[in-house]
Amino acid sequence: LPMDLAWEKPTAAVLDYFDREAVTLLGISMGGWLVFRAAAFEPRIARVIASSIAFDYMQIPPKPVADFARWLMNYPKLMNTLSEFKMRMRPQEKWGIDNLMYMTGTDTPLDASRILIEFNEANQHPDRVTQDVLILSGEADHFIPVKMHALQVAALTNARSVTERIFTEAEQGHNHCQVGNFGLALEVMAAWIEAHTAVPAVVHG
Repeated sequence: LPMDLAWEKPTAAVLDYFDREAVTLLGISMGGWLVFRAAAFEPRIARVIASSIAFDYMQIPPKPVADFARWLMNYPKLMNTLSEFKMRMRPQEKWGIDNLMYMTGTDTPLDASRILIEFNEANQHPDRVTQDVLILSGEADHFIPVKMHALQVAALTNARSVTERIFTEAEQGHNHCQVGNFGLALEVMAAWIEAHTAVPAVVHG
């Protein structure tokens, strides 16, 4: 199935099937965008953990680059030709574009890019997120610049609480999705979930 940015739909299907309430939703990389979208519309999500979040894919590059990309989309042949050239010259670009076309069920870089720009601040609806939130980023993420961390935090104006952590090179968690010390990231997640999960009081007698 092609990816649908309305992540509340598959989330609701899973929660319905397992009959779950007050769950923690974890999103890694692009999943970090998707969990906020789901939380904005699915009240059974009580806690949100996002690792290496993009927030808005068109805010990742400098504005002139983003504006040029939008302009380029008006010229499909040129856009696809330039994309194919970049794919030949840069292995990471090839992986990124191939993977994006696969996820979105599209056949050209242009069609995939048109879907990618929908993963933006407006469609994420961060102002609708009212849950407890944990955001994890790496200070030297090669894929998602650390500036996106602060943008996401600032956009969560109605969250019950926002806890943030930027992992450093000294911790070896400074890369994308804390690759290098994911064990530390898991420890942080586990401690945070425990601290933000209500435990019923034990009644004696």
